[in-house]
Amino acid sequence: MKILITTPVLFDKMSSFNHLFRDLLESFLKDGHSITRIVACEECDNEEYSLGIVNENIDYAKVRRKQQEKQNIFMRYLADNITNFKMAFKMLTVKDVDVLFEDLSYASFWSVLIAKIKGIKIVLMVQDVWPDNAVQGNIIKGNSFLYKYFELLQKFVYINACQIICISDDIKVFLLEKGIKSEKISVIYNWASSEHCVKLSWEKNKFVKKYGLDRDKFYAVYAGNIGKMQNVEIVLQAALKLRKNDDIHFIIVGDGARKKHITKIVKEKNLKNVSLYPMQSSELALSIYSFAGVNIIPLVPGAIKTAFPSKTPVCLSCLKPVIMCIESDSKFGKVLRHFKAGHVVDPSDNKGLAECILNISKKGKMETSSMKTLFNKYFCRSKNLRLYCEIINHI
Repeated sequence: MKILITTPVLFDKMSSFNHLFRDLLESFLKDGHSITRIVACEECDNEEYSLGIVNENIDYAKVRRKQQEKQNIFMRYLADNITNFKMAFKMLTVKDVDVLFEDLSYASFWSVLIAKIKGIKIVLMVQDVWPDNAVQGNIIKGNSFLYKYFELLQKFVYINACQIICISDDIKVFLLEKGIKSEKISVIYNWASSEHCVKLSWEKNKFVKKYGLDRDKFYAVYAGNIGKMQNVEIVLQAALKLRKNDDIHFIIVGDGARKKHITKIVKEKNLKNVSLYPMQSSELALSIYSFAGVNIIPLVPGAIKTAFPSKTPVCLSCLKPVIMCIESDSKFGKVLRHFKAGHVVDPSDNKGLAECILNISKKGKMETSSMKTLFNKYFCRSKNLRLYCEIINHI
Protein backbone atom coordinates (compact mmCIF):
# COMPACT_ATOMS: atom_id res chain seq x y z
CA MET A 1 0.00 0.00 0.00
CA LYS A 2 1.23 3.49 -0.83
CA ILE A 3 0.80 6.08 1.92
CA LEU A 4 0.95 9.82 1.25
CA ILE A 5 1.80 12.24 4.08
CA THR A 6 1.88 16.03 3.78
CA THR A 7 3.82 18.10 6.33
CA PRO A 8 3.23 21.86 5.86
CA VAL A 9 5.12 22.89 9.03
CA LEU A 10 8.89 23.22 9.09
CA PHE A 11 10.94 20.64 10.96
CA ASP A 12 11.60 21.60 14.58
CA LYS A 13 14.34 19.55 16.23
CA MET A 14 12.95 20.51 19.67
CA SER A 15 9.50 19.09 18.94
CA SER A 16 8.29 16.29 21.22
CA PHE A 17 6.36 14.96 18.21
CA ASN A 18 9.53 13.89 16.37
CA HIS A 19 9.95 10.53 18.10
CA LEU A 20 6.25 9.73 17.61
CA PHE A 21 6.34 10.53 13.91
CA ARG A 22 9.61 8.65 13.36
CA ASP A 23 8.17 5.59 15.10
CA LEU A 24 5.05 5.74 12.92
CA LEU A 25 7.02 6.03 9.68
CA GLU A 26 9.32 3.15 10.62
CA SER A 27 6.33 0.97 11.56
CA PHE A 28 4.54 1.64 8.28
CA LEU A 29 7.71 0.79 6.37
CA LYS A 30 8.29 -2.35 8.44
CA ASP A 31 4.75 -3.45 7.60
CA GLY A 32 5.67 -3.38 3.91
CA HIS A 33 4.10 -0.08 2.88
CA SER A 34 5.74 2.59 0.74
CA ILE A 35 5.57 6.25 1.75
CA THR A 36 5.66 9.52 -0.16
CA ARG A 37 6.10 12.60 2.04
CA ILE A 38 5.47 16.10 0.74
CA VAL A 39 7.50 18.24 3.14
CA ALA A 40 8.03 21.94 3.77
CA CYS A 41 11.60 23.20 4.00
CA GLU A 42 13.45 26.52 3.99
CA GLU A 43 16.54 25.14 2.27
CA CYS A 44 16.19 22.19 -0.07
CA ASP A 45 19.59 20.77 0.91
CA ASN A 46 18.54 20.53 4.59
CA GLU A 47 17.14 17.03 5.10
CA GLU A 48 16.46 17.06 8.86
CA TYR A 49 12.81 16.37 8.04
CA SER A 50 13.81 12.78 7.18
CA LEU A 51 14.28 12.11 10.93
CA GLY A 52 17.30 9.98 10.10
CA ILE A 53 15.22 7.37 8.26
CA VAL A 54 17.03 5.77 5.33
CA ASN A 55 14.80 3.42 3.34
CA GLU A 56 14.30 2.83 -0.36
CA ASN A 57 10.52 2.73 0.15
CA ILE A 58 10.21 6.33 1.29
CA ASP A 59 10.60 9.34 -1.00
CA TYR A 60 10.10 13.08 -0.68
CA ALA A 61 8.71 16.01 -2.61
CA LYS A 62 9.75 19.41 -1.27
CA VAL A 63 7.84 22.67 -0.99
CA ARG A 64 9.66 25.83 0.04
CA ARG A 65 8.39 28.07 2.84
CA LYS A 66 9.80 30.62 5.26
CA GLN A 67 9.94 30.29 9.03
CA GLN A 68 7.24 32.26 10.87
CA GLU A 69 7.28 33.69 14.37
CA LYS A 70 5.46 31.29 16.71
CA GLN A 71 3.91 34.20 18.58
CA ASN A 72 1.90 35.34 15.53
CA ILE A 73 -0.77 32.66 15.13
CA PHE A 74 -2.46 34.34 12.17
CA MET A 75 0.74 34.66 10.13
CA ARG A 76 1.51 31.01 10.93
CA TYR A 77 -1.98 30.03 9.81
CA LEU A 78 -1.61 31.96 6.57
CA ALA A 79 1.84 30.46 5.88
CA ASP A 80 0.66 26.92 6.70
CA ASN A 81 -2.36 27.27 4.42
CA ILE A 82 -0.34 28.66 1.52
CA THR A 83 2.12 25.80 1.96
CA ASN A 84 -0.66 23.23 2.15
CA PHE A 85 -2.23 24.71 -0.97
CA LYS A 86 1.10 24.22 -2.80
CA MET A 87 1.29 20.69 -1.45
CA ALA A 88 -2.18 19.98 -2.77
CA PHE A 89 -0.92 20.71 -6.29
CA LYS A 90 2.06 18.43 -5.65
CA MET A 91 -0.42 15.71 -4.67
CA LEU A 92 -1.91 15.85 -8.16
CA THR A 93 1.40 14.58 -9.56
CA VAL A 94 1.83 11.67 -7.12
CA LYS A 95 0.53 8.46 -8.66
CA ASP A 96 -0.98 5.26 -7.25
CA VAL A 97 -1.65 6.57 -3.75
CA ASP A 98 -3.90 4.39 -1.58
CA VAL A 99 -4.09 6.36 1.67
CA LEU A 100 -3.58 9.94 2.79
CA PHE A 101 -2.34 9.82 6.38
CA GLU A 102 -3.01 13.34 7.64
CA ASP A 103 -1.75 14.83 10.88
CA LEU A 104 -4.81 17.05 11.23
CA SER A 105 -4.17 20.77 11.50
CA TYR A 106 -5.90 24.02 10.57
CA ALA A 107 -4.27 23.70 7.14
CA SER A 108 -5.53 20.19 6.29
CA PHE A 109 -8.47 21.22 4.14
CA TRP A 110 -6.57 21.41 0.85
CA SER A 111 -4.84 18.04 1.07
CA VAL A 112 -8.08 16.34 2.10
CA LEU A 113 -9.94 18.03 -0.76
CA ILE A 114 -7.44 16.72 -3.33
CA ALA A 115 -7.51 13.26 -1.75
CA LYS A 116 -11.30 13.23 -2.08
CA ILE A 117 -11.10 14.35 -5.72
CA LYS A 118 -8.54 11.61 -6.50
CA GLY A 119 -10.49 8.93 -4.65
CA ILE A 120 -7.75 8.42 -2.03
CA LYS A 121 -8.82 7.02 1.33
CA ILE A 122 -8.20 9.40 4.24
CA VAL A 123 -6.96 8.57 7.73
CA LEU A 124 -6.76 11.48 10.17
CA MET A 125 -4.53 11.66 13.23
CA VAL A 126 -6.02 14.21 15.64
CA GLN A 127 -3.45 15.56 18.11
CA ASP A 128 -5.68 18.51 19.02
CA VAL A 129 -9.04 19.93 17.95
CA TRP A 130 -8.98 23.13 15.92
CA PRO A 131 -10.51 25.73 16.13
CA ASP A 132 -11.81 24.92 19.63
CA ASN A 133 -8.30 24.89 21.12
CA ALA A 134 -7.84 28.41 19.74
CA VAL A 135 -10.98 29.47 21.60
CA GLN A 136 -9.67 27.96 24.84
CA GLY A 137 -6.37 29.77 24.30
CA ASN A 138 -8.26 33.08 23.84
CA ILE A 139 -6.95 33.41 20.30
CA ILE A 140 -10.40 33.64 18.70
CA LYS A 141 -13.95 33.93 20.03
CA GLY A 142 -16.29 30.93 19.99
CA ASN A 143 -19.15 32.85 18.33
CA SER A 144 -16.98 34.75 15.85
CA PHE A 145 -17.00 34.57 12.07
CA LEU A 146 -13.45 33.17 12.17
CA TYR A 147 -14.50 30.29 14.41
CA LYS A 148 -17.48 29.43 12.20
CA TYR A 149 -15.29 29.59 9.09
CA PHE A 150 -12.59 27.32 10.53
CA GLU A 151 -15.19 24.93 11.95
CA LEU A 152 -16.83 24.60 8.54
CA LEU A 153 -13.50 23.63 6.96
CA GLN A 154 -12.74 21.11 9.71
CA LYS A 155 -16.16 19.49 9.40
CA PHE A 156 -15.47 18.89 5.73
CA VAL A 157 -12.25 17.14 6.73
CA TYR A 158 -13.95 15.00 9.40
CA ILE A 159 -16.85 14.01 7.17
CA ASN A 160 -14.58 12.85 4.34
CA ALA A 161 -12.22 10.83 6.55
CA CYS A 162 -12.52 7.05 6.49
CA GLN A 163 -10.93 6.75 9.93
CA ILE A 164 -10.13 9.28 12.65
CA ILE A 165 -7.47 8.44 15.23
CA CYS A 166 -7.55 10.71 18.25
CA ILE A 167 -5.05 10.65 21.10
CA SER A 168 -7.39 10.59 24.09
CA ASP A 169 -10.85 9.49 25.16
CA ASP A 170 -11.69 13.09 26.06
CA ILE A 171 -11.02 14.18 22.47
CA LYS A 172 -13.19 11.33 21.21
CA VAL A 173 -16.10 12.48 23.41
CA PHE A 174 -15.68 16.02 22.08
CA LEU A 175 -15.73 14.81 18.46
CA LEU A 176 -18.85 12.77 19.16
CA GLU A 177 -20.49 15.95 20.50
CA LYS A 178 -19.70 17.53 17.14
CA GLY A 179 -21.71 14.81 15.42
CA ILE A 180 -18.82 12.70 14.11
CA LYS A 181 -19.86 9.04 13.75
CA SER A 182 -18.54 6.82 16.53
CA GLU A 183 -17.66 3.94 14.20
CA LYS A 184 -15.01 5.97 12.39
CA ILE A 185 -13.24 7.15 15.58
CA SER A 186 -10.43 5.19 17.27
CA VAL A 187 -8.44 6.20 20.35
CA ILE A 188 -4.69 5.57 20.43
CA TYR A 189 -2.72 7.47 23.04
CA ASN A 190 0.71 8.88 22.24
CA TRP A 191 3.65 6.99 23.72
CA ALA A 192 6.95 7.80 25.37
CA SER A 193 10.36 7.53 23.71
CA SER A 194 10.99 4.33 25.68
CA GLU A 195 9.10 1.05 25.47
CA HIS A 196 9.12 0.56 29.23
CA CYS A 197 9.28 2.66 32.37
CA VAL A 198 12.78 3.83 33.24
CA LYS A 199 14.68 4.86 36.36
CA LEU A 200 17.45 7.36 35.75
CA SER A 201 19.79 8.00 38.66
CA TRP A 202 20.86 11.49 39.73
CA GLU A 203 24.47 10.61 38.87
CA LYS A 204 23.58 9.80 35.26
CA ASN A 205 21.16 12.70 34.79
CA LYS A 206 22.45 14.97 32.02
CA PHE A 207 20.19 17.92 32.86
CA VAL A 208 21.25 18.20 36.52
CA LYS A 209 24.89 17.95 35.44
CA LYS A 210 24.40 20.61 32.78
CA TYR A 211 22.93 23.13 35.24
CA GLY A 212 24.53 22.01 38.51
CA LEU A 213 21.30 21.48 40.45
CA ASP A 214 21.27 20.94 44.21
CA ARG A 215 20.43 17.33 45.03
CA ASP A 216 18.96 18.23 48.43
CA LYS A 217 16.10 20.28 46.97
CA PHE A 218 12.62 18.97 46.15
CA TYR A 219 11.90 20.04 42.57
CA ALA A 220 8.43 20.79 41.19
CA VAL A 221 8.95 20.69 37.43
CA TYR A 222 7.09 22.02 34.43
CA ALA A 223 8.75 21.36 31.07
CA GLY A 224 7.40 21.96 27.60
CA ASN A 225 5.73 24.61 25.50
CA ILE A 226 4.90 27.83 27.34
CA GLY A 227 1.87 28.84 25.34
CA LYS A 228 -1.70 29.96 25.80
CA MET A 229 -3.04 26.44 26.36
CA GLN A 230 -0.53 25.31 28.98
CA ASN A 231 -1.63 27.40 31.98
CA VAL A 232 1.91 27.79 33.33
CA GLU A 233 0.58 30.71 35.37
CA ILE A 234 -0.96 28.29 37.87
CA VAL A 235 2.52 26.87 38.54
CA LEU A 236 3.76 30.36 39.43
CA GLN A 237 0.72 30.94 41.64
CA ALA A 238 1.56 27.73 43.53
CA ALA A 239 5.21 28.87 43.77
CA LEU A 240 4.04 32.16 45.29
CA LYS A 241 2.09 30.31 47.98
CA LEU A 242 5.10 28.09 48.75
CA ARG A 243 7.79 30.77 48.55
CA LYS A 244 8.57 30.50 52.29
CA ASN A 245 9.30 26.78 51.98
CA ASP A 246 13.05 26.63 51.34
CA ASP A 247 13.01 22.91 50.55
CA ILE A 248 10.78 23.21 47.46
CA HIS A 249 12.10 24.76 44.26
CA PHE A 250 10.19 25.23 41.00
CA ILE A 251 11.82 24.51 37.65
CA ILE A 252 10.25 25.74 34.40
CA VAL A 253 11.86 24.53 31.19
CA GLY A 254 10.68 25.66 27.78
CA ASP A 255 9.85 28.45 25.37
CA GLY A 256 6.75 29.73 23.64
CA ALA A 257 4.33 32.60 23.17
CA ARG A 258 3.93 33.17 26.94
CA LYS A 259 7.59 32.83 27.95
CA LYS A 260 8.13 36.61 28.24
CA HIS A 261 4.97 36.93 30.29
CA ILE A 262 6.05 34.14 32.65
CA THR A 263 9.53 35.65 32.99
CA LYS A 264 7.96 39.03 33.83
CA ILE A 265 5.83 37.52 36.60
CA VAL A 266 8.83 35.76 38.14
CA LYS A 267 10.74 39.05 38.24
CA GLU A 268 7.83 41.21 39.44
CA LYS A 269 6.89 38.79 42.22
CA ASN A 270 10.56 38.23 43.08
CA LEU A 271 10.03 34.46 42.97
CA LYS A 272 13.46 33.28 44.05
CA ASN A 273 12.07 29.75 44.38
CA VAL A 274 11.55 29.60 40.59
CA SER A 275 14.26 28.96 37.97
CA LEU A 276 13.63 29.35 34.23
CA TYR A 277 15.54 27.40 31.59
CA PRO A 278 15.31 27.45 27.79
CA MET A 279 13.75 24.65 25.76
CA GLN A 280 16.00 21.61 25.70
CA SER A 281 16.50 19.01 22.98
CA SER A 282 14.09 16.07 23.04
CA GLU A 283 17.02 13.80 23.98
CA LEU A 284 17.01 15.42 27.44
CA ALA A 285 13.31 14.78 28.13
CA LEU A 286 13.92 11.71 30.28
CA SER A 287 16.59 13.54 32.25
CA ILE A 288 14.31 16.52 32.92
CA TYR A 289 11.31 14.51 34.10
CA SER A 290 13.46 12.04 36.06
CA PHE A 291 15.05 14.49 38.52
CA ALA A 292 11.65 15.95 39.45
CA GLY A 293 10.14 15.44 42.86
CA VAL A 294 6.85 15.99 41.04
CA ASN A 295 6.02 16.74 37.40
CA ILE A 296 3.23 19.26 36.82
CA ILE A 297 1.09 19.05 33.67
CA PRO A 298 -1.23 22.10 33.63
CA LEU A 299 -3.86 23.00 31.05
CA VAL A 300 -6.27 25.92 30.80
CA PRO A 301 -9.89 25.12 31.77
CA GLY A 302 -11.57 22.83 29.25
CA ALA A 303 -8.42 22.15 27.24
CA ILE A 304 -8.37 18.43 28.04
CA LYS A 305 -11.35 18.10 25.66
CA THR A 306 -9.31 19.35 22.70
CA ALA A 307 -5.73 18.32 23.47
CA PHE A 308 -3.69 15.81 25.42
CA PRO A 309 -0.21 16.83 26.65
CA SER A 310 2.45 14.76 24.87
CA LYS A 311 4.65 14.95 27.98
CA THR A 312 2.20 12.77 29.93
CA PRO A 313 3.53 9.33 28.89
CA VAL A 314 7.12 10.51 29.27
CA CYS A 315 6.43 11.77 32.81
CA LEU A 316 4.71 8.51 33.74
CA SER A 317 7.57 6.46 32.26
CA CYS A 318 9.99 8.17 34.68
CA LEU A 319 7.99 6.85 37.66
CA LYS A 320 7.86 10.22 39.40
CA PRO A 321 4.70 11.74 40.94
CA VAL A 322 2.47 13.55 38.45
CA ILE A 323 -0.06 16.32 38.99
CA MET A 324 -2.40 17.10 36.10
CA CYS A 325 -4.33 20.37 36.24
CA ILE A 326 -7.45 19.20 34.43
CA GLU A 327 -11.13 18.80 35.23
CA SER A 328 -11.82 16.02 37.73
CA ASP A 329 -14.74 14.70 35.66
CA SER A 330 -12.64 14.36 32.50
CA LYS A 331 -12.06 10.88 31.13
CA PHE A 332 -8.34 10.94 31.83
CA GLY A 333 -8.83 12.52 35.23
CA LYS A 334 -10.95 9.51 36.15
CA VAL A 335 -8.30 7.17 34.72
CA LEU A 336 -5.56 8.70 36.88
CA ARG A 337 -7.67 8.34 40.00
CA HIS A 338 -8.78 4.81 39.10
CA PHE A 339 -5.20 3.61 38.73
CA LYS A 340 -4.00 5.76 41.66
CA ALA A 341 -1.18 6.79 39.34
CA GLY A 342 -1.34 10.56 39.68
CA HIS A 343 -3.09 13.56 41.17
CA VAL A 344 -5.81 15.71 39.60
CA VAL A 345 -6.19 19.40 40.49
CA ASP A 346 -8.71 21.76 38.92
CA PRO A 347 -7.06 24.18 36.41
CA SER A 348 -8.20 27.20 38.47
CA ASP A 349 -7.24 25.83 41.92
CA ASN A 350 -3.76 27.24 42.61
CA LYS A 351 -4.22 26.66 46.35
CA GLY A 352 -5.03 23.00 45.72
CA LEU A 353 -1.94 22.69 43.50
CA ALA A 354 0.30 24.20 46.18
CA GLU A 355 -1.12 21.86 48.82
CA CYS A 356 -0.70 18.84 46.57
CA ILE A 357 2.95 19.71 45.87
CA LEU A 358 3.60 20.23 49.58
CA ASN A 359 1.99 16.89 50.50
CA ILE A 360 4.01 15.01 47.88
CA SER A 361 7.23 16.65 49.09
CA LYS A 362 6.59 15.31 52.61
CA LYS A 363 5.78 11.74 51.60
CA GLY A 364 9.20 10.69 50.35
CA LYS A 365 9.29 7.52 48.23
CA MET A 366 6.11 6.48 46.46
CA GLU A 367 4.68 3.22 45.18
CA THR A 368 5.29 2.98 41.41
CA SER A 369 3.46 -0.21 40.43
CA SER A 370 0.22 1.66 39.65
CA MET A 371 2.11 4.03 37.32
CA LYS A 372 3.66 1.05 35.52
CA THR A 373 0.22 -0.51 35.09
CA LEU A 374 -1.26 2.68 33.65
CA PHE A 375 1.74 3.21 31.37
CA ASN A 376 1.59 -0.32 29.98
CA LYS A 377 -2.16 -0.15 29.38
CA TYR A 378 -2.34 3.19 27.58
CA PHE A 379 1.14 4.25 26.50
CA CYS A 380 3.01 1.14 25.36
CA ARG A 381 4.86 2.07 22.17
CA SER A 382 4.82 -1.32 20.42
CA LYS A 383 1.16 -1.96 21.18
CA ASN A 384 0.01 1.48 20.06
CA LEU A 385 2.07 1.37 16.87
CA ARG A 386 0.50 -1.98 16.07
CA LEU A 387 -2.96 -0.38 16.43
CA TYR A 388 -1.99 2.32 13.91
CA CYS A 389 -0.75 -0.29 11.45
CA GLU A 390 -3.93 -2.36 11.83
CA ILE A 391 -6.05 0.65 10.91
CA ILE A 392 -3.91 1.36 7.83
CA ASN A 393 -3.90 -2.32 6.82
CA HIS A 394 -7.69 -2.64 7.01
CA ILE A 395 -8.68 0.71 5.57
